[in-house]
Amino acid sequence: MNITIFGASGAIGQLVTQLALENGDFVTAYIRNPKKYSLKHPNLTLAQGELSNTSTIERAVAEADVVISTLGPASDMSRKLKGTPIADGHELIVRAMKKLDKKRLITLATPALQSDDDKKNISTILPGVLAKIFLPNGHAEMKKMEGIIKQSSLDWTVVRIINPNVKHKGQSYDYSFGDKPAKLGVSRENVAKFMYSVARDKQLIRKMPIIYNK
Repeated sequence: MNITIFGASGAIGQLVTQLALENGDFVTAYIRNPKKYSLKHPNLTLAQGELSNTSTIERAVAEADVVISTLGPASDMSRKLKGTPIADGHELIVRAMKKLDKKRLITLATPALQSDDDKKNISTILPGVLAKIFLPNGHAEMKKMEGIIKQSSLDWTVVRIINPNVKHKGQSYDYSFGDKPAKLGVSRENVAKFMYSVARDKQLIRKMPIIYNK
């Protein structure tokens, strides 16, 4: 399988990349600065570019069977941060995939994005409310990204996460749409495992599961 990963130099992106390479997949890692990227592997190709660069994004996804984005908005509470670079980057990724007839997109978000499958639960309501109050720019970016993805014709899966800073101690994971209790936290390792499993098994097409540590 050929996988293009945006945000490959981030913590979750590196974990997804390693999983893919360990399983024999070919990975194109889209990064800003190759000099700061230490991972090397015969099946790994680096694509250097900004999220605003249409031509490099198109080249990066040209051979992809699956496109994965582990990009997320900055957790900035100062209210000084403006703009929606992650959402804008997703818009270019979606356009490139449509142009090149690519279908499978897996990306990260928070429960600020609403799923049609959601049941009323603390995990589907509280994170979005808190983000709107304390992280207004990040919340606005998530809502913009929601529109871009939902309006696309892609086979997308949005993996929603809450507090991905929980230490990984070998726990397994599960996912919810508010239909069962979900802990408000997940390890990066489990996020990566879940995203990769969804990529391989083509689960949850046009779904927005909330993943959490069990």
